Amino acid sequence: MAEATDVLLRLDRVAITDPLDSTELVQSISFTLRRGAVLGIVGESGSGKTLTCRAALGILPDRLQVSAGSIEIFGADAATLTAKEWTALRGSRIGAVFQDPGSYLNPSIRVGPQVAEVLRVKAGLNRRQARRRAVELFGEVRLADPDFVYQQYPHELSGGMLQRVLIAAAIALEPEILIADEATTALDVTVQAEILDLLVELKERIGLALVVVAHDLTVVAQLCDEVLVMRDGEVVEHGSCDQVLRSPQHAYTRLLISEHHQYGLDRFRAGATPRTEVLDRV
Repeated sequence: MAEATDVLLRLDRVAITDPLDSTELVQSISFTLRRGAVLGIVGESGSGKTLTCRAALGILPDRLQVSAGSIEIFGADAATLTAKEWTALRGSRIGAVFQDPGSYLNPSIRVGPQVAEVLRVKAGLNRRQARRRAVELFGEVRLADPDFVYQQYPHELSGGMLQRVLIAAAIALEPEILIADEATTALDVTVQAEILDLLVELKERIGLALVVVAHDLTVVAQLCDEVLVMRDGEVVEHGSCDQVLRSPQHAYTRLLISEHHQYGLDRFRAGATPRTEVLDRV
């Protein structure tokens, strides 16, 4: 039985509402994320995956609110945290990587100094120390020639390289939780596989707990211990990855698995990992 201190993040019957028209966008979402675990959240666009993650990060859009349930992060009730406390948590203990890296980087500033600034502000490093550590981080996320990349502007880097830069920024302070929200969606298959391998390596090396948001069940099969399947703001299936992918109970989960077989899962079979083999047998 895991100790209570292993629980890093817990959502208990969380609902997210737009008070302007009382629309409940997310309904009764519950999960527990433990130290070193990987949770997958899968579903089509508009199913509530990203809103759930934003609630966990304390960055819901202004007009939306958690209207029911509770969020516990590192043992604290998220509803009691001040803006200053949230700012202290984000980046240092919980980080995030989103789908479009270009929109999270300032196009007029070189990427290296943007990562170095995180280290100066959050870790108190001086300019030289921050630069050295940023270059080290670029090496850790497998960017070739980190010194060269440090000097590049965002538009000079590929999508895969930009995603690695964002991962470097997200892990700069060695957070305990990393939320990867569709982090590989816009990347080609080869680069996607490299990013997934990188996330696994980081999990094993620095003990990250991961929340992996995806619409692609192959990503979930490769990475996750546990999976939530969401549709229209609700969880329709929740269980171990092997259980859900091998023996889906809900018609929507079966549909997702069927579509993956029909539209390209075969391309992963030649180098399948044990979890993708589980998916292949469904």
